[in-house]
Amino acid sequence: MNRMYHIGSIILFVGIALIGSLTLGDQGQSWDEEFRFKSGGAKLDYYQSLFGAERLPPPGGSYPALFDLPLAMVDEAFPDFGTISEKGHAWSLVFGLLGILSTWRMATLVGGERAGFWALVFLATFPRYYGHMFFNPKDIPLAGTYALAMWMLLRVMLQWPKASWGSVALLGVAGGLAMSTRIAGFLTLCYFGLFVGVLLSIRYLATLRKSKRLEMSQVGGDLLYWLWRGLFAGCVAFALLFIFWPTLHHNPLGGVQGAVEAVQHYGWDGYVLMDGVFYEAKDLPFYYVPYWLFTTIPDQLLLLGLVMAVLFLFGLLAAARGDDFSRGLNRRLCCLVVFGFAFPWAYFLYTQPVLYDGMRHCLFTLPLFACACALTLEWLLRCLSNHRSPYIKYAVPAAVAASVLLTVADLKSLHPYQYTYFNRISGGLNAAYLNRETDYWGLSYREAAEWLNQYVEAGDAAGDGQYVVHQLHSPWMLEAFLSERFQVSRDPEGADFYVSFTRFNFHTVYPDLKMLHVVERQGVPLCFIFEMPEGLAELGRDL
Repeated sequence: MNRMYHIGSIILFVGIALIGSLTLGDQGQSWDEEFRFKSGGAKLDYYQSLFGAERLPPPGGSYPALFDLPLAMVDEAFPDFGTISEKGHAWSLVFGLLGILSTWRMATLVGGERAGFWALVFLATFPRYYGHMFFNPKDIPLAGTYALAMWMLLRVMLQWPKASWGSVALLGVAGGLAMSTRIAGFLTLCYFGLFVGVLLSIRYLATLRKSKRLEMSQVGGDLLYWLWRGLFAGCVAFALLFIFWPTLHHNPLGGVQGAVEAVQHYGWDGYVLMDGVFYEAKDLPFYYVPYWLFTTIPDQLLLLGLVMAVLFLFGLLAAARGDDFSRGLNRRLCCLVVFGFAFPWAYFLYTQPVLYDGMRHCLFTLPLFACACALTLEWLLRCLSNHRSPYIKYAVPAAVAASVLLTVADLKSLHPYQYTYFNRISGGLNAAYLNRETDYWGLSYREAAEWLNQYVEAGDAAGDGQYVVHQLHSPWMLEAFLSERFQVSRDPEGADFYVSFTRFNFHTVYPDLKMLHVVERQGVPLCFIFEMPEGLAELGRDL
């Protein structure tokens, strides 16, 4: 049975990678990509200057360059092999697949091949994760490397009370890669120290309860043993970070401190749409994170998540009594998986940082959540394995599989905007229209541009007309896909068309325009194309 699930997981993973590579060309350009491309170019120029006559100062910024720098190098080496945006989408897909692979192997490590199969299915069909992994240059690289580091940490903890130097080295490499995408990857090394401390404390407390005496030589030996391994993992991680983050070359301590402060006190003066109300990003309701998680997690995972929370509480009570409530699962590793996604959620809820763009700041925790849901399902299946009724035994996996297929149908109907998904409990995408952020990345601009190209060609077959498109937000996202017959301008004067997504209600700025076309999914508008008459300046409303 395990072999069957293992083969099925391999086939499914290869299929996901193949489908992803075949659909890369359907993606638009997100507004964050331009900044990442410039950052990668600046870091590449710096490294090239080290071998030249004039040395450039290390570029600043709070973002390490594991995503940016290799992309800039490949784009410079192969300039004719697609645009840098297309290369960036392929590179983002690699990180997304890394997250799926790591989640699969994490669940397998804890619960066996069946749990690994379901973990792979859950994350691959998680619309918010699946959609982002084709274009998101910030959060998907962190999600993939964070999952990899947690997988390596589970491998170390599986060897408890010892750990091989090889496993610790792999943890250092994975932790360094996570830190080299976003400094938040440092959490994985903190988890290492925290869990070692907790497990040692549990051991010592058990020893004191039995013998009322604790050998200090044993305590000192244990602390020294794990201290050396922690220092080794940390040195490996920071060596990688030093390569991908030139900011550290000038002032290592100051660079890390500045990045941490930037993450904790990041300022953004924009507005966030939530329940039909625009809130300042720095003054959001305290339940912002739970709200977005509740509305965007697929229904079957939301239900499994609730079951998991109940089981986790009962498991803690059982562990306090010395009972085994895990049904053969490794309780230590299960706790680590749950902690890996729950701690960041709790941190966001407690500190109330500046957040925006829905749940994208929690995106890096989704692999761990999918893994925990798979382990919950594995626990349920083991509980039902000895049930006398075969109908009960197969009812749970059948119901989960049916729910997954419904989510797959949503993935297909939303393509290539899967990241705009809302679950059925919240009313779906239809209920989110004008009430929550939908296509906040502006990916639908590509489809709008392609429609405009065809519209102009059909109406001006001679091909000698030139047109101006008015756009209020990030004009390069539209410009990248328009033909040479178009010019994009922020100024409405003299424009022939107005193109706008629904973010910030920009599509309502000129209420009297004639609408030519709407890009939509599931009957919900994502982007509008309007015809602009002369004398437009008087038609606009105040922003």
